[in-house]
Amino acid sequence: MAISIVIAQINPTVGAIKKNAQIVADVIRKAREMEFDLVVFPEMVITGYPTNDLLFEDSFVAENERVVDEVVLPETKGITVILGCVRREGSGPVPPDEPTLRNCAAVLADGKWIAQVNKALLPNYDVFDEKRYFIPASADEIAPVEIPIAGRTYKVGVEVCEDLWDEHYDTKVTKLLCERGAEFIVNISASPFYVGKSQEREKLVRRIVEAYKVPFIYCNMVGGQDELVFDGRSFALGSDSKIIASAAAFEQEIYVIELDTEKWIGEPVDTPPYSREHEILQAHILNLRDYFFKQGIFKGIAVGLSGGIDSAYTAYVAAQAIGPDKVMCVAMPSKFTSRESLDDAEQCAKNIGAEYKVVSIKDMFESGVASFAGAFGDTPFGLAEENDQSRFRMVILMKISQKFGYMVCTTGNKSEISTGYFTMFGDGSGGKNVPGDLYKTELYQVVRYINREREIIPRSIVDKPPTAELRENQKDTDSLPPYPELDPVIKLVVESHLSKAQIVERGYDKALVDKVYDLYKKSEFKRGQLPLSIKISKKAYGVGRRIPITNLWHG
Repeated sequence: MAISIVIAQINPTVGAIKKNAQIVADVIRKAREMEFDLVVFPEMVITGYPTNDLLFEDSFVAENERVVDEVVLPETKGITVILGCVRREGSGPVPPDEPTLRNCAAVLADGKWIAQVNKALLPNYDVFDEKRYFIPASADEIAPVEIPIAGRTYKVGVEVCEDLWDEHYDTKVTKLLCERGAEFIVNISASPFYVGKSQEREKLVRRIVEAYKVPFIYCNMVGGQDELVFDGRSFALGSDSKIIASAAAFEQEIYVIELDTEKWIGEPVDTPPYSREHEILQAHILNLRDYFFKQGIFKGIAVGLSGGIDSAYTAYVAAQAIGPDKVMCVAMPSKFTSRESLDDAEQCAKNIGAEYKVVSIKDMFESGVASFAGAFGDTPFGLAEENDQSRFRMVILMKISQKFGYMVCTTGNKSEISTGYFTMFGDGSGGKNVPGDLYKTELYQVVRYINREREIIPRSIVDKPPTAELRENQKDTDSLPPYPELDPVIKLVVESHLSKAQIVERGYDKALVDKVYDLYKKSEFKRGQLPLSIKISKKAYGVGRRIPITNLWHG
């Protein structure tokens, strides 16, 4: 005998509770009409994830409960469903000072609640703060659920996201489920993306399947939410450890598998080849697309296109995310801008199909310098005047934003952000940053991937020495170590949390480490005022990194 399982890898929107529930109900209805047996949805699919302090609003939690009972439950007649939602523990209002909620998997069948499986392991690191809101299930609560599927009852081990990632927890949820008789495991997840995480998930699940000889169904959310990306990539392994489902990356997909309940195996499927550059690019596109369209505030995106690689990449991602017809590329030359940079910017905009405008800041800058002279006297040209140019450019971009309803995308990469190599209220301002969690050396790799079949971002942009062109013959290396030297050191500081001494012990030059760390340390206050970026690493600047701006620790 075989059962048909629908893995519903969908893209909910945080707070769009009724809409999310209707999407869930529609999928269930179609699955029932096609006579499938079990439908599995991601964690917290009804509310979207993460909901953060919306969970302190009584009406938010109540509406989430209402739609499950009134919109979704009636559709489960003749079919079994597992989905993620939030339930209150007890009655009355939600107090803000203690958790009273459950992050749970609702098991529904034939128009009835079969079980509420509560999440046991609540992550409280990096971007997660679930102990702020939820009560964990105890080890005693962890047991398979007897679920009616296709006329028979099966013992199913249902778990929620982190319950799988138990390495640093005393409670081993999957082990307990298997030891207590689970015939197969279903994990519903809202697992945020970082580079390489899909491979970690598969290795983890494969170890479990090999150890306990049970099939494993993993359903993950897809979509962008503020800084986070959910990459989907739902999958399933039969009891023989062969992959029997492999859903799309960074896209919604309704994936159906047939699971033989005698041998607990299915038909093996091929998995796509892994490309680091491809997944970085797709993560950026998905996040920017959802950030733009889910809010529904802006009519387009404006990018200051300098002729450099950072802005070229940002413009390309924007065009792929929302369509080139909604992207405005603006070149804002000063007297230091080379003809080559303008030609590169124009060609880049043409290649990606975006609108291209030139708005010179030359007169604005010279008038500003003259006006400032009245207040500050005849001071020599220096860093303040260099930064003036960046701020004048932001004035133009914000004018476009308010005039035409466009969101300004900033273009700073992780190398620049780490060292403070950007201008506050200039190129560090805007509505969204695209490459902010991507080191400069990585950015070159992704751009070469974009150009793998044909030249989209002009080769001359890739080949030229990096420069902000804020003074004559300026190069980034005037202020920073070469990026191939800078990036490995910064990565050890930000992502590995190593001290200067520890980095030097690894063979790095002490003078280099001292310089990089000093730049990093002095720019914390600047990073605290940056727009949201897109998290693609294990440790990104933003919600998952909580370093005090005022601190005297020097590593």
